[in-house]
Order: sequence, then structure tokens, then C-alpha cells
Amino acid sequence: MILSDVEIVEAIKRKEIIVEPFVEENVGPCSIDLTLSDEFAVFKEGKVIDPQKPETLRESIEIVKTNDKPFMLKPKQFVLAMTREKIGVSKSIAATLEGRSSIARLGIVVHAAGLVSPGSGMLYPKPLILEVFSQNVSSVKLYPGMRIVQVIFHRLSQPAVTGYDEHPRSTYKVKNVWIKSSALL
Repeated sequence: MILSDVEIVEAIKRKEIIVEPFVEENVGPCSIDLTLSDEFAVFKEGKVIDPQKPETLRESIEIVKTNDKPFMLKPKQFVLAMTREKIGVSKSIAATLEGRSSIARLGIVVHAAGLVSPGSGMLYPKPLILEVFSQNVSSVKLYPGMRIVQVIFHRLSQPAVTGYDEHPRSTYKVKNVWIKSSALL
């Protein structure tokens, strides 16, 4: 069941959902708009990434912090970005991410792995990592703080037995992970 605006706010008050910082005006009828941080992982041109060799991934990205200035996304450029908000969901809640139409109309595809698993981020709420690709023929400025994606919360029919952060094979249960090579394997 998708949570309504009223149910989202109630779940935040009950600590079933964590959104830090929480801005109530970003709550829509059945979602919360999340905003862009000022940190980006930019892939270096001409590098070869080999999923079998994790060090090639680390060598292929540069972390760019814009200090709250816009990031210029070039035509056909792919970067990783993250939300300003840190998210956590209880074992009774899952969440999915959807791009915003106002961003899509700029030729920008924002996709995240799509699912925030139940029990993720309750100990250490985490920003969500976004895959951002420009299909535009022009450069587009991405402003820190701009609403970039919406998160939709779903109540499970019963709580998960093992939450994401408790699962032994969970990849991203640490405080702040940009990219982890095992995620590509």
C-alpha cells in the first residue's frame, strides 16, 4: 500500500520513516520531493572500468564538491549525485524513487537503483545515490537544493524478518557510501 501525505507525516512522527532534514512543504499527495546535494561523482573520460577489478572503478571517478554552486551537466554526460536528505525506513516500510517530470523535460534522466529496502538506514540514515544522465544537446545547470526526485513509501503487509542493514550481504550499510565496486558485480 502506498502511503498518502497524511500517512507519511504520521510515519515520520512515529520514527518508521526518517528524512533528515524533513521539509513538510516537500510532501506531495503520496511522496516526498528530495533535493540535490552539492557533491557529485564524475567519471573521468577515456578510462576503462572493469567490474572484475574494483580498483579501476575507484581510479575512474573524481568526487566534485561545488560548495553550493551549480554543477554544469554536459551533453551526454553521466554522473552520480546524491540527495541532501538522509533516509531511513523501518522493517515495515519500503520506498521507491521516481524522477520528477520537470527534470525529465530538461532531458535529464535521474534514476536510482529504485528501491530502498525495508530496514535500511535506521541506524545510520543515508543520502540516496542517484544516477544522472543528460540526453540534452545543451549543458544543464544542476543546483544544489533543487528538487530532483520523489520518494514514494510503501507499507509492507507484515514487517520484514531481516531488515536491509541486518542482512549479511547488504552492500551499503555504512554511514556514507558513494560507490562500492561490489555493487557492479
